[in-house]
Amino acid sequence: MSALSTARALISALDRNDAHAVAACFAAGGVWWVDSGRDRSAGRFGHDPGVARAWPLHGGMDALAKCRLLEGLSRAFPAGVRQIERRAFAGGDVAVVEAEGDGLYKGRRPYRNRYAFVVTVARTGVTDLREYMDTAHAADVFDGANLDRRADAAPISAPRPVPATAAGHVALAFIDSISAADPERLRSLCTPDATWWADGGKVRTAGPEAEVDGSPDKLFVGRVSVAERASLVGGLARKFPAGLTLTPHRLIEEDGIGDSGLVAVETEGFGRHVSGRLYQNRYCWVLSLAGGRIVEVREYCDTFHGFDVFYPELL
Repeated sequence: MSALSTARALISALDRNDAHAVAACFAAGGVWWVDSGRDRSAGRFGHDPGVARAWPLHGGMDALAKCRLLEGLSRAFPAGVRQIERRAFAGGDVAVVEAEGDGLYKGRRPYRNRYAFVVTVARTGVTDLREYMDTAHAADVFDGANLDRRADAAPISAPRPVPATAAGHVALAFIDSISAADPERLRSLCTPDATWWADGGKVRTAGPEAEVDGSPDKLFVGRVSVAERASLVGGLARKFPAGLTLTPHRLIEEDGIGDSGLVAVETEGFGRHVSGRLYQNRYCWVLSLAGGRIVEVREYCDTFHGFDVFYPELL
């Protein structure tokens, strides 16, 4: 099976709440990762925080151990919980599946998360699954554990990805424009009607396929125009006096892409906020391009950590 078909089969099994079918998609030693909220150290790639991990923001863990926990889904979601595929593509042995969750936790708390699953596939199955989601929403709905623990980590050290396509070059230039707090450069990479979506934590904003929301209080969440969101990028220099560095560490370019199609960029943001808090978020940006310019940005990251630094009153 291809990387794309394997990843889609895994999400389909999740949607059926079939833990055994999910487990069957993984290779021996496979890892399932979710970012870790306030404990930035626990979310480091290649690190397993062990039995004292936070929940549901668990960092890296053995995928089969996670699947055994999924066997109890019927207790957490008596009527089941959906994982509805919205969009999927692959570049080589890595697939990206965007999905939307829908269920009632313990029959009473609505759970409606949005995900970017980044799935690495080998001949024997999935070796690595990174589940980028609205962690603030997950922490708000689930009965969590160890979510108040704080720890920082060193910035990521990884070689810069080398683009194979024109679209890949544009995607990296987009990340660089944010790191440089350069809204004009960012706008120049996008079409005039380009949109930017980010999830909203406790406040469930509309999803990435919704109509554009021009409300002034929605500029940092929901689906807005890039022209408006870019104004926030220009303000990063004030929020991070010593700078905010965005480091891209993996680039997934859609198979067969030229200057149009889908690109995902996994990125770490690192900087000291004016509040004194260290901001160290991990992102999956999914970008749609047409004619060599970006037409849509979807931003998946650790919203629990993001709100904790920027807007702690919203947690």
